[in-house]
Amino acid sequence: MDKKVKTVGFKEGLGAGIVGLGLIYFFLPSMIQKIADLDFIQSEPFAMLSGTVLVLAVFTVAAGLVVMLANLNEE
Repeated sequence: MDKKVKTVGFKEGLGAGIVGLGLIYFFLPSMIQKIADLDFIQSEPFAMLSGTVLVLAVFTVAAGLVVMLANLNEE
């Protein structure tokens, strides 16, 4: 009955932080839309910026999950 107790370590904390950063990126397009609705700003670049931020959010969340699930040698 030699069970190894697994606790949350640095790797899981780092991965959760990266996933949290990616989730923050998902909410940025709503702020971008509020800026684009202003009268004195042309909104064409903001649509491209919004799409780019969503792609960045997907990649950031994926990177965080990879860090959390990676089988790193913790000695």
